[in-house]
Amino acid sequence: MNDYFLNNSITTMNTNSFEYYLKDSGLALRTIEENVKDIERFEQWAIQENYTDIAHLNYNELLKYVQYLKSKKLSIQTVNIRVCSIRKYYDHLKEEGIIEINPARHLHIKGQMQRITENPLTYTDLETLYNQYAEYSKDKRNRLRSLSMLGLIVWQGLHGGELGKIEVQHINLNNGTVYIPGTRRSNSRELKLEAKQIIVLNDYLNALPIDQTCLFVASRTSNIINWLLGELRGLNPVIRNVQHIRASVFLYWLKMYDKRQVQYMAGHRLINSIQHYEVQELDSLTDMLSKHHPFG
Repeated sequence: MNDYFLNNSITTMNTNSFEYYLKDSGLALRTIEENVKDIERFEQWAIQENYTDIAHLNYNELLKYVQYLKSKKLSIQTVNIRVCSIRKYYDHLKEEGIIEINPARHLHIKGQMQRITENPLTYTDLETLYNQYAEYSKDKRNRLRSLSMLGLIVWQGLHGGELGKIEVQHINLNNGTVYIPGTRRSNSRELKLEAKQIIVLNDYLNALPIDQTCLFVASRTSNIINWLLGELRGLNPVIRNVQHIRASVFLYWLKMYDKRQVQYMAGHRLINSIQHYEVQELDSLTDMLSKHHPFG
């Protein structure tokens, strides 16, 4: 019997299978945990509504769940996040061959989702953070690994899933570039390395075992990043997570390049993914103009 069935009566989520799917999508550990929680909430609602097969709910039945979420006075952003988790869940079921069509594929809640990056880091902040950590980690074990990883987060705006996919061969020191393989949520691209990165990466590559093909051990990337973040917060308490750093990088890029170029550099598949950063950057410029050149 398919392990999506329990007691022949109600279809339940195979947590392990769904988690593997999300990990393979290159999502961060915390994001995976939140996605699983969202589906567990969805499953509990389905049980209360006496649905015996959540794997085969239709679009109209999913709309009932959306109405339920709205009745809980949740924000549009929270509702959309939970709907996004459901969409991923059904994509997973489709990949497993359990369903043919994702009923949540076109389920989107209208309304503006505010994704504001609080206390974004400036370019100077990012550069200072890297330099401070380079000095701080001088006598630490695995310094080259953590500094190489930090450089790719700070200068290329990578997330954990992308870091885990980079192979040794993707680093081209002669050209000063790094190739970032695509994931389910991001496109592949080739980006320039900073000069200070090239020196560190060269030393790190020389220290790796000859038979190692991946730049970082993918299965340990999340743990390494969490450990690294703990050390970075000691240097700059404002830092919250990798996304905070990445968002700061994207905001800086928008000052230097047009949004299509930033979309490519960030690996975003849709231009909409970068537009909310553009809106925030325009808002910050407006605030600055209002302070220095008030009108009215």
